[in-house]
Amino acid sequence: MLDPSQLRVRDLIPDGLHLDQTMKGALSQDRGAGAPRLAWGVIGSQASEALKSVLDMDVLDVLGQAWSVLSQLHEYTDRSKHPEGERSVVYLGGHKFVKTLYPQLTVTIEPLKPVTLRFALDLTADVRSVALAICNGYITSTGAGDGALSAQLKYGDLALNKPQQRKLQFPGSFAFKPPGLAIR
Repeated sequence: MLDPSQLRVRDLIPDGLHLDQTMKGALSQDRGAGAPRLAWGVIGSQASEALKSVLDMDVLDVLGQAWSVLSQLHEYTDRSKHPEGERSVVYLGGHKFVKTLYPQLTVTIEPLKPVTLRFALDLTADVRSVALAICNGYITSTGAGDGALSAQLKYGDLALNKPQQRKLQFPGSFAFKPPGLAIR
C-alpha cells in the first residue's frame, strides 16, 4: 500500500500520455498544422512534462480540500458547540468522492498566437476510514486509515488515460500547513 503523504498528484498520471495528437487536434488545422510532423512529438512530450509540473501537489492536500466541504464537519466551525482551542478527532467511515482539478497549459508555437488548453483531472477517492483532527474550524491533520485512489485526465470528452486504482494506507499522522484546512 502507498503512503499518501509521500504521493504527489502527478504520480497518478502515467508516463507516455502522447499529448502530441491531442494538442494537434486542439490547435486545429489553421493554427498548428504548419508545425513539422516531427515537431509534434517534441511538443507533446514538453506538454506532458509541463502538465505534470502543474500537478505537482500533495495528494493529501487535495483530499483534505474535499473533506473540508463535508456537511458533517460543518458543526466544528460553531464556537458555541466547539469553543476556541478545543481539539476534536472525527472518524469518517466509508465514503467515495471525486475531486476535479482543472490544470491549464498555454501553448505557443511561433509565429501563432498562444492557445490555452484546459484539462480536467478527476481524482476518485474511495476511503474505507480516516481520522481527522480538527481545531478552531480547521482540519489540522489526518490520522490512520486506508482506501484507494485513482485519477483520469481528460481533454474535453477525450480520456487521456485509463485510471488505475492504487491502495492507500494513511499514515499515523499527517499535519496540514498551519492553521490547517478551513472547514467551509
